[in-house]
Amino acid sequence: MRRMEYKFLVPVRFMENIRRELLFFTRRDGYLPEETSDYIVRSVYLDTYRLQFYHEKIQGLLYRKKLRIRAYDYGDSESLVFLEIKRKWENYVWKNRAPIYLKDVPEFLEEGNPDLVVENLKGFKEARQNAGYFLHHVFRSNLIPTALVVYDREPLIGNYNSDLRITLDKNLRYRLFPKTTDMFSDDFSQIVMNEFFILEIKFCDGFPGWLNRLIHKYQLYRQALSKYTICLESERYFGVMHRRNVLAFI
Repeated sequence: MRRMEYKFLVPVRFMENIRRELLFFTRRDGYLPEETSDYIVRSVYLDTYRLQFYHEKIQGLLYRKKLRIRAYDYGDSESLVFLEIKRKWENYVWKNRAPIYLKDVPEFLEEGNPDLVVENLKGFKEARQNAGYFLHHVFRSNLIPTALVVYDREPLIGNYNSDLRITLDKNLRYRLFPKTTDMFSDDFSQIVMNEFFILEIKFCDGFPGWLNRLIHKYQLYRQALSKYTICLESERYFGVMHRRNVLAFI
C-alpha cells in the first residue's frame, strides 16, 4: 500500500504541548501494552561500500530505496525480525517486508537461502517473494551492514481516520558497522539530536485541517529527513569516510 509521508524536525521543548494537542484528535496505538506510551525501533541499514543509498538521499533523487533489517523493543537470537525494502517516490512510500528469526539472518545473507524466511505468519503471504527481492539487491550491489539505528517511537492513530498515523521519534542513537546479531545491543550507541525529535505523519486519504493548523502554529517545516543519513553525518569521522573508501573503517 502506497501512502504519503511527511516529516518534521521539532525542538523537544514543544513535545509536551504538541502531544497534548494531538491527543484531541488521535489515540494511542492499540498494539501498545497498557502501561507504555512508546516502543523501541531498531534497524540495521545495509548499503554499498561507497554508500550508494546515502548519496542517493543527499542528491535528492525522486525515486530511491533503502534496505534494512528491523526489530522492536528488546529480544535475542530467537526473536522475529523483518527484512524490509522501503521505496520512495517523491512523498509516496511503500514497503516489501518478510519475517525471519534473527539467528537465521547471517546465513540468509551469506547463502541466500529463502527457506529461512517465516512464510506462515499472518499478513505476510508474499514473504518469500519479498525476501527474494531483498536478496537480489544484497547480492547485486554487495551490500553490507552499515549502521544500527535505534530510537524510541510514540505512535498515535487518527480518531476519525485509521489510515492517519503520527509518530514522535526521539532519542535517536546509532552504531556504525554492526553485525546483524548486534540488533538488540545498546553498547557503543552514540546519541544524536538531543534537542530535537522527528514528527512523522503518514496518511492515504488527505491531510486533515486540524493537523495543518498545528503545524503552522509551531512553525514547522516539512523536510526530507532520513534517520540513517542523520546518524552517518553525525559521525565525527564521516568527513574522512566521505572522501575515502568506506572499507578503510571496517
